[in-house]
Amino acid sequence: MAMITEYADIMNNWEDWHRADRFGELLLFPPEPLRSIVNRLRSRHDPQSQRYCDAHISLTVPAVAPVTQAQWAELEAVASEIEPFEITYGPLKNYPPNPGVCLAIEPFEALDALRVALEAVSPFSEAPARRYPFSPHMTIAEFITADRTRSLMEELALVAPAGRFLCRSVSYAVPDESFHFSERCRLELGAMAQ
Repeated sequence: MAMITEYADIMNNWEDWHRADRFGELLLFPPEPLRSIVNRLRSRHDPQSQRYCDAHISLTVPAVAPVTQAQWAELEAVASEIEPFEITYGPLKNYPPNPGVCLAIEPFEALDALRVALEAVSPFSEAPARRYPFSPHMTIAEFITADRTRSLMEELALVAPAGRFLCRSVSYAVPDESFHFSERCRLELGAMAQ
């Protein structure tokens, strides 16, 4: 069966933990101008994370094999059954005891229902269990110390973005040879997807 995208063949510069992400995952990329605002914060406070991927909300575990056209059609069918919904972002939060700063993302119930429905489709259904419980967030800085987490929470408290946007689609993002994720395909949510 035909694959829906190309996948990195050369992974020489990848760390071992990168290899499990080779076939990509489903993410929510925020709309502009939020995406650019968070990207600037990520570039300033955690350039390593920004090099990997633009601002996003992770949904699924990584796919375990190349996604075929038939599997993509399954994912499109699932997405068409889920109506677009509003996402609220902010305020800042962190995940003690792990260092890092992110934007809180709600509503958990709608995002978790979307995640569960998508992970039930064959590209994700055989994936290993996730290491941590699903917790929607938009990372600003993760490769930082606990002390830097505290200071960054204070520094960004009055300037971090907060608001809402309508979630209309989900992106299939795949890493290239330099382990930078970019959108390869998009699933439209709801009746408009049909």
